[in-house]
Amino acid sequence: YTALEVERMVNATGPTAGEVVLKNGEKPKAVGIIHCIGSRDENTNRYCSRVCCMYSLKLAHLIKEKTDADVYNSYIDIRAPGKAFEEFYNRVAEEGTHFVRGKVADIYPTSDGNGRLTVQVEDTLLGKVRKIPLDMVVLAVGLESQTDAQDIRRLFNITCSTEGFF
Repeated sequence: YTALEVERMVNATGPTAGEVVLKNGEKPKAVGIIHCIGSRDENTNRYCSRVCCMYSLKLAHLIKEKTDADVYNSYIDIRAPGKAFEEFYNRVAEEGTHFVRGKVADIYPTSDGNGRLTVQVEDTLLGKVRKIPLDMVVLAVGLESQTDAQDIRRLFNITCSTEGFF
């Protein structure tokens, strides 16, 4: 799932009335949230989107609250610079969310054929490769500017970053 799909799922007016469920209708027991999809990467976008960490933490909190699943956040760095953001990060950690510092290398079906996925990630804090079995994977997708951002910038005479954000 993308983070936006899960955001809609946890919403009371969403397709599952706020329940976090798998496609088969069951609640997940283990969920992985992977940060920086499409960001901070030489092959896609070099920049940090600056919002993904916080919405990933929010989703981890909500998923834990609604399912009591084991939640794993795989991240490069947690960026929490706003007011009370660090405190929220600490709260999510205290609620039992697992933080794995490292980029995910692969996601593949588990070998036992039970429909679960395995996320392979190099945990840089532990210094080893981990293979984590999950029921659900959430991709924290980075932001991209609109393709016509430079045209709009010129039209309204406003500044724009090199990445195309106003």
